Amino acid sequence: MKKNTLLILLSSFAIVTFTVGTSAFTAIVNADNINPSLYSKDSKPFGVSYGDWINRWWQWNMLIPAGIHPRDHYTPERCAINQSGPVWFLAHLLGGTEERTCTIQAGKAILVPLLTGDCDDDNTDPTLKTPAGLSHCATAGNEFGVISATLDGMKLQNLEQYRTLTSVFNIIVPKDNAYKNKEGVWPAQNDGFFVFLKPLTPGKHDLHLTTSVSNPITPSYDYAADLTYHLIITP
Repeated sequence: MKKNTLLILLSSFAIVTFTVGTSAFTAIVNADNINPSLYSKDSKPFGVSYGDWINRWWQWNMLIPAGIHPRDHYTPERCAINQSGPVWFLAHLLGGTEERTCTIQAGKAILVPLLTGDCDDDNTDPTLKTPAGLSHCATAGNEFGVISATLDGMKLQNLEQYRTLTSVFNIIVPKDNAYKNKEGVWPAQNDGFFVFLKPLTPGKHDLHLTTSVSNPITPSYDYAADLTYHLIITP
C-alpha cells in the first residue's frame, strides 16, 4: 500500500458484472430494494455510517502483523483475529483463486472488499497534503475493474452503486504491517466497493467474490482474483 494500496479481489468469470470507469458509478436505485441482504451505502449500520465502517475495516486490516495476516496466510483460526463489535471483517485476496472457511457468530454483519484502495499521508509525498491529492491517490487504482459477487448462488446486483469515498481519518500504521508502510499515525482516505452483508441466518453460506482489473493508463494496477468464503454461522 505505500501511497495507494490496492486490494482487489477476484477473477474474470463474472455472474454480476460491470465495468468501473471514471464515471461509471452513478447510483439511481436503492440498494436495499435490489439486494435485500446488503446494507445500502446511505445506511448507518449499528449507528455508524457506511464509510466509517470501511475506515474501520482498513484500520483492522492494517493492524494485523504481516506474518499472520489472513490476506496472505489464511487459516480458519485467523479469520477470528481482532474481531470485535457487531461487524465481522473478512480479509481480501490479492490474486489467484482461493477458498476459505470462516466461523462467525450469529447476529454479526459481515464486511469484505471487492475492490478498494487506501492512501495515507506519511509526510513523504507533498501531493498528498491537499484533499484533492489524497482523494485522487485513494481512487486511482479502483477504475477499470470488472467485479461480481454471489451469496448462496444468488447474484448480487448493481454492485457499482456501493462505491464509497470515505472521509479522511487518522490511521494507525504499526511497524510490522502487511503493506510495509511507514510506521506512524497518518491522515488517510479510502475508496472502493465493498459487500456489506446484513447478519446471516445460522447455518452454512457461500460468498463468492471475483474481480479483475485491466487498467490501460496504469497497468501496474492490473490483477485478478477469485475468492470463495464458506461461512459457518453459529447460533
